[in-house]
Amino acid sequence: MVFVFDIDGTLLEEGSRLDEKTREFLLTLSQDHTLIFASGRMYRSIRQLLEREFGKLFPVIAYNGALIVDETGKVLQEVTLDSNVAGGIIGFLRTVGVHRQAYVCDVLFVEENNEKAKDYARHSDVEYVVVDDLAKLCKQHPPLKLLVIDEDQRKLSDLARSLKERFPVDAYGSFPTYLEIVSPEIGKGKALGILAEVKGFSLAETVAFGDSDNDLELIETAAVGVAVGNATEHLKSRADYVTRALFAEGVVEGVEAVLDGHIVSGH
Repeated sequence: MVFVFDIDGTLLEEGSRLDEKTREFLLTLSQDHTLIFASGRMYRSIRQLLEREFGKLFPVIAYNGALIVDETGKVLQEVTLDSNVAGGIIGFLRTVGVHRQAYVCDVLFVEENNEKAKDYARHSDVEYVVVDDLAKLCKQHPPLKLLVIDEDQRKLSDLARSLKERFPVDAYGSFPTYLEIVSPEIGKGKALGILAEVKGFSLAETVAFGDSDNDLELIETAAVGVAVGNATEHLKSRADYVTRALFAEGVVEGVEAVLDGHIVSGH
């Protein structure tokens, strides 16, 4: 079978690392099954995490599907935002007064060296580059993703609607304080379909785990969609199975339920 795991909020709590039990469970699972990791994170961050936790690489869906990389490091898909659109969004976000950052060539760029940038860098275990004009950078080098960070969830929700009305983009939450801005052509579910075609497995073999609304397409594309116990209510309502346990313990619970035949696809 093919097991697809979101990372933050699904396998990991904020700022946490995998516990030894979960690490060994997943390594054992990978001996007989295919594992894929699907995240809004940049590839650099996911790769470091996999190397640190497992000592090897797996197929990765990064930037919510904008970048797909196989276990050898080969890029299978890369979809950027339109450069002019990205530059316009940065200008708009400045007027709104929210923290914004851009991901270009798998490098994180910001134009305000503030605590939000520092906290994000610590959380993702990556460095960032400060530039004077993020809009100019994005017009010259189209980004894979833009990200807004703000503590006001209602503000982020309103901002997502405004962005989709003003620009040809998709915008959705991935973390309580994160708003992802990506090309409308991509998604974790679409990326899983591409991996299935390239790697030669059937979507009928797939089981996907998530916690946030950016995982919705993923769990609906997979044959079985599992929401961990701490997932958003919207994701839970669309999942085939909701675990009792939270985070990584929920992942273990869900995998065992699938292998024991206790979960049936609702699609």
